[in-house]
Amino acid sequence: MGSNVRYTVFGESHGQAIGGVLDGMPSGFRVNLPEITKWMERRRPGQSEITTRRTEQDIVNIISGITNEYTNGGPIAYYIENSDAISEHYSELEFKPRPGHADITMYEKYGSHRAFAGGGFSSGRLTASLVAAGAMCMQVLDGLGIDIVSYIDRIGDVSLNAETKFDQDYPYSFKTRIPDNEKDNEAHQSIIRAMGEGDSLGSSIQTEVRGLKPGIGEPYFNSMESEISRMMFSIPGIKGIEFGRGFGFSGALGSQVKDEMYVKDGGVGFMANNNGGILGGISNGMPVKFRVAVKPTSSIRKEEKTVDLRDMTDSAIRIQGRHDPCIGIRALPVVQTSTAIVILDLIMTGGFAKKVIS
Repeated sequence: MGSNVRYTVFGESHGQAIGGVLDGMPSGFRVNLPEITKWMERRRPGQSEITTRRTEQDIVNIISGITNEYTNGGPIAYYIENSDAISEHYSELEFKPRPGHADITMYEKYGSHRAFAGGGFSSGRLTASLVAAGAMCMQVLDGLGIDIVSYIDRIGDVSLNAETKFDQDYPYSFKTRIPDNEKDNEAHQSIIRAMGEGDSLGSSIQTEVRGLKPGIGEPYFNSMESEISRMMFSIPGIKGIEFGRGFGFSGALGSQVKDEMYVKDGGVGFMANNNGGILGGISNGMPVKFRVAVKPTSSIRKEEKTVDLRDMTDSAIRIQGRHDPCIGIRALPVVQTSTAIVILDLIMTGGFAKKVIS
C-alpha cells in the first residue's frame, strides 16, 4: 500500500510470526524505538478484563532498514513473534465457518488449503504489524508539526456527543478509550454485561489530524478521502467511514454547511469545518476529521447457525477461543497509527517533507 511510502504485511494469526516492510522512509531519520513499544502496548492483547485474554509480548524485532537507531534508506523490515496461539480452539472451524468472519469467503477463494486457525492472514492479529509501521511514520509527522488524535466516541448505546480538545495520549487513560469519566464507566459496564451474556458490542472511532498544511492530497482517484478510506478498510472489523459532517450532509441545507472563508494572518481561514479539512480530495488547512464504524466482534459465546462444508448440511457452532468483547478498544491505536502511514505518503508524494531530516 502507498506510492512513495509503501507498506506490506506478512504472517498469520497462528503462524510463527507476523511482520511488515515499510519502504520509502527518508534516510537519516532517528527512530525512537521506545515510542514504537508504547504504541504496541496500546494495541497489545491481554491488557485488561475487557480485552482478549490472549497474551502476546508484541516486541518489534528489526531485521533491516535501521542502523544504530537511524533509518539507512533501505526497506525497514521487522517481525513480531506469535507466542500464545491455541489452534485447538479452531479445529471444528475448518469445515464450519464462523458467521460474520471471513471464514466462508476465504474458503470460496482459497479452498481447503486456506489458513483457518485464528482467521489466518485475515485476522486482526496482523494489525500489530500495522501499528509498528504507523508508529514510525508518526514520529516523522511529529517532526513536521503534525499530530494525530483518535478516541472512541461510541460503544453500544453509550455515546460521547460533545467535541473535546485533548492531546494524543489522553484517551488512553480511560478503560474504554472514551475520554469522559461518566461515559467511560457506562461503557465499561455495558461491555461487562455483554460479556456475561456471551455477546459483544460495536463502536465508533473519531480521528483528527492537526497541523496539516493546505494543498496535501491528490484530486479524483488518489484523494485524501480515498487513500484514508482504503487504509481504514484494510483494518478488520471496520465497516463504515465518514469525513467531517459525513452522512449528516444528507439532511442539511447548503446554507448550513458552507465552510465560509475569511482572511486570517495574511492567508485563508475557515469559519467552520463541516467538510473535515478536505475539499476536492486536498487538505484545506483545517484539521482533517473522520469517523469509522467498528462492528461488534463476530466471535461470541452464543450458539450460531452455520453450515458444514463437508456434506453441505445445516449446522451450529459455539465458538471457543479468546476474543475481544469490543474490538474498538484495541482498534483505536491501529486507526491512529495507520492514518500516519497515509498522511506521510501523501506528504512525500506532494514533495512537502523536505525539512524532515535536519
